[in-house]
Amino acid sequence: MGLPVVLDVALGLMFVYMALGLIASEAQEIVSTMLQWRAEHLKYSIEQLLSGGQSDDARAARRLADRLYSSPMVRDLNYEAQGVIARSARQILHGIGLVYRLVSRTRNVFGAQTSGPSYIPSEAFATTLLETLQLEGLQKSVVESRLKRLLQERIMLPLGDTLHTLRAAIGDGALLDVELRNLEASLERIFLDYRAGRTDLAQIADRVLAELDHFADQGAQILPESYGATQAFVRRLGYLRSQIASGMDASEGLVRQLQPTLKELLSLLTGPSDRNSSELAYLRQSLEGKLPEQLQESLTLLAERVSSRAQGADNQLQLFQTELEDWYNRGMDRAGGVYRRNSKIVGILLGVAIAALVNADTFYMASRLTVDQAVRTSVIQTLDQVSLETMVAPTSDADPIDTQSLSQDLQSLGDAVQTTLSDYSLPIGRSPNLLATQAVLEADWPLPIPRHWLGWLVTGIAVSMGSSFWFDALRRVMSVRTSGVKPSSTPSSTSQS
Repeated sequence: MGLPVVLDVALGLMFVYMALGLIASEAQEIVSTMLQWRAEHLKYSIEQLLSGGQSDDARAARRLADRLYSSPMVRDLNYEAQGVIARSARQILHGIGLVYRLVSRTRNVFGAQTSGPSYIPSEAFATTLLETLQLEGLQKSVVESRLKRLLQERIMLPLGDTLHTLRAAIGDGALLDVELRNLEASLERIFLDYRAGRTDLAQIADRVLAELDHFADQGAQILPESYGATQAFVRRLGYLRSQIASGMDASEGLVRQLQPTLKELLSLLTGPSDRNSSELAYLRQSLEGKLPEQLQESLTLLAERVSSRAQGADNQLQLFQTELEDWYNRGMDRAGGVYRRNSKIVGILLGVAIAALVNADTFYMASRLTVDQAVRTSVIQTLDQVSLETMVAPTSDADPIDTQSLSQDLQSLGDAVQTTLSDYSLPIGRSPNLLATQAVLEADWPLPIPRHWLGWLVTGIAVSMGSSFWFDALRRVMSVRTSGVKPSSTPSSTSQS
């Protein structure tokens, strides 16, 4: 058997594998859609990412993942067709999924929902996780608590004690009473403005310092300079101001004191449960249940990475969201590899099932193409007519290129297959003559496993490689064949069964 015959046999097998691969790809896509494999795998992968693969944290991770999926940003990614026909089809698919879960004894990963998105962008995941953890709300609560303590305990209380001492020294019990009440009212307005979100923290710091300076100016104008108590009062105000706003930039120093760092927020998020601070009280209201321990460790590591990059506390949440997106992308890359391996196993099973259904025995097909010149030549002539070199190959079986060029190429390929089958029977099927020939070859098979079983297995593995693989392989082998000398043989008038 010369090289031209070997190439022709290889082309014939590739032709069959490509045709069966198209069927297997469509079948796998239908099964994947009906059972929502992509969406379920994504939900499982997110649960694994949150729990770090720890079974002890599985329930907490599942609860947190359910909250992520119930958020509007993720829920809006689950597009479902509208209309009576579309809803009826969706109900049928949901019923099939319910039967599948009952038979396989698996849970509905979507909880109370019947479906979920097949893809979640990293930005949507990170934003939703931050909203679920409510770090911004916790940060605002911490700032409000610290600002309230600053105004009451570090400003008004020391000022009251200082004025009490000054009034006792001067003998005027109402000294600066109106000014002190005005200062207290101004500081209360500042606190309410921040709580209502009408001003940011930097403006708050400027206003607090401005009110202190204004009160000090009023005291300097009212109090006589001749009293030693007046000088002590002025020094006390200066010392008080330096304590609440240290550094070159007084406003920036006050902001740093009020605004918690990301590490401080996460310490509240992952700290002991017996703490009774107001910050943790807010957290208990915003979060349901305990965070997975592995997630706590991951968030802490990401926070340390952000702290090493951030110059201040003002942009740490933005940097933290970027780190969360990178962490999610790395996890989904690993999950994508698992999904591809699982899809490969399913593809092999489907390929073997299709090979057994149409009786596509690779050993018999190779033997038939080797001895039957008519079938071999008809396949080659069909491939020559199709012009594979000008066709557009799909990038993958699961996501083909939806273009007019590809549609025309597939139509040409389908016509070619139909022409070949009408002229000469390919060595597949369950005709009596084919089964009889297989039985004869089976008698000389030395292994205990049936010959056609192994042939189906080889065909199934080949089909699972995908129609795009065999499409490209056909073009390459055809280019090698046409570059050499074509055989001058003609199809015989008879063919073996």
